[in-house]
Amino acid sequence: MNSIRGFLMLGLGYCLAVQATAQHNFELNNQGAAIYLQPGSEVHVWGDVHMQQATGTLENNGLLKVQGNMYSDELFQQRGTGTTLFENSDVNAGERQFISGSYAVRGGTAQIGVDDGSFYNLELNNDQGIVYLVNSGAGVTPQYVADVRGSVNFDPQGLGPANATSIVTSDIGTTGAIVYPANGSAYDAEFGMMNATAGTGNYFNSTWHQSGGNNMSAQDNGYIIGKHRRAISPAGGAYGYFIGLEPAGAGAARGFQYSLLDIDANTYDVISGYFEQGSDNTIAGVVAECTGYLFTSFLGTSHGEWIFGDQSGGGTGNYDLRIWPQDLPVPASFVFFITKDNAVLGTANDCGPTYVGLQRNGFNGFAPSEFGVAGSDILLHTQRLELIGHADEFSTGTILLKNSAESDVVHYVMEKAEAGGEFVKWSFFDPAGNDGGAQEYRMTDNQLLPGSSYQYRGYMVRENGDMIYSPTIELTIPGEGLSFFPNPLEKTQLLRMIPGSFASTITSIQIYDACGRLVDELSSPSSWLDGINPQNWPQGILYIKVIGTSFSMVEPVMVIR
Repeated sequence: MNSIRGFLMLGLGYCLAVQATAQHNFELNNQGAAIYLQPGSEVHVWGDVHMQQATGTLENNGLLKVQGNMYSDELFQQRGTGTTLFENSDVNAGERQFISGSYAVRGGTAQIGVDDGSFYNLELNNDQGIVYLVNSGAGVTPQYVADVRGSVNFDPQGLGPANATSIVTSDIGTTGAIVYPANGSAYDAEFGMMNATAGTGNYFNSTWHQSGGNNMSAQDNGYIIGKHRRAISPAGGAYGYFIGLEPAGAGAARGFQYSLLDIDANTYDVISGYFEQGSDNTIAGVVAECTGYLFTSFLGTSHGEWIFGDQSGGGTGNYDLRIWPQDLPVPASFVFFITKDNAVLGTANDCGPTYVGLQRNGFNGFAPSEFGVAGSDILLHTQRLELIGHADEFSTGTILLKNSAESDVVHYVMEKAEAGGEFVKWSFFDPAGNDGGAQEYRMTDNQLLPGSSYQYRGYMVRENGDMIYSPTIELTIPGEGLSFFPNPLEKTQLLRMIPGSFASTITSIQIYDACGRLVDELSSPSSWLDGINPQNWPQGILYIKVIGTSFSMVEPVMVIR
């Protein structure tokens, strides 16, 4: 055993080893030393690697090749832009390799380089096709067992899927029969990609594919079996998740379950995901949307759900989800959509003809959240809901809900979402006819802000429990959010405006009474920048319309005397 307590600088061709058929005794045992691997160097360890203590650092700018296992505590630090290679080609052939302890960024992205035991580049070349993670159960964040900050290569020799190595985020045992947890929630470790760059360019030679929909378990090598987390850029982007369970054969709902989060600007920091087999996603009552289809098949029970949560525990930002299920027993259906938390969230009528590559838009936030699939082959030929909206210059929205053939309706519900938010209940009302004829319902929304966007959708609940949705519409309110004060206003006061950065773009200001009659008009900056004189305006509510080169807005003002 080699134990290091001071400072060690390693150069080209240095080996801590004695070659043998199976060898774990000749180890690199760092008990608090600072180890430096210079660029271009290669260090081969035929046994195990132990990294310990707060003063124990490894600055790897070369190649560290490990033929055994790697252990660490919660204090050890790792630096540099080199590569760590797991390979048992010289010794320990036929054995599984594992990582134990905390080779991880111990926290969110702010801890990268601060409280950080993560690898930079990690390459996996175990002849059993497995490198697994062991949660030591100690420390503050033992579940974060291994992260990379650069890239992970599942097949560094490029020999193809049969030679790729998967990461298993659970202790499956050093020898003997492999026992995989049946569901992602039971995996007690986590593998992380802490490179926040969007896309899949940091994953090399993974055998992921987008065909899905049938038994392709023979190709399911080179992915994360269990839990996987990814650092997310605040600017967002498309982040693929190479997650699933172990290949278990046709019809088993096991194997690689690729999914992709396409995220807008956000505050998520780090998002974790895993796959849960047979997780029920049945929605209370029967849900109908996608222009009249009645959904009766919920594939969570037969297949499973994707579980995602953000490490920050309260991040926000809109995102879309795409999924490529495989090994999926599914009833014949014509349309599918993605459910969230056993509910209809996201964009109504955002459906697809196949569950392979299925996408749904307009989600926001993780609880953590469960995402499943619902399917339908039943078309409701009556009672289609249509939604029409209009926003005027007075910051008022008018929404018209139409039912093509109203019958057996218990009540209607209207939902509203502000930009970047989830839908919430906005209006609730009873049916007017229920005689099979067409009905229209007109609603007005005065709680709108200039320069803002809002989404609306409606659904009806029928006597048999069916919920039939309308499409989603969006209203954008004119204006740039300018404001006036004081309000209420006395005629002896000057009305002042806060135009912000838009002052130079204003071309005129018009004042209207409650009946829409023009009361006053100002067409030069000298007449509004230093305050507007209301002496000739009538008392009551007036509407100030500001017109600019690329916008217009209306703000109510009360003139009291």
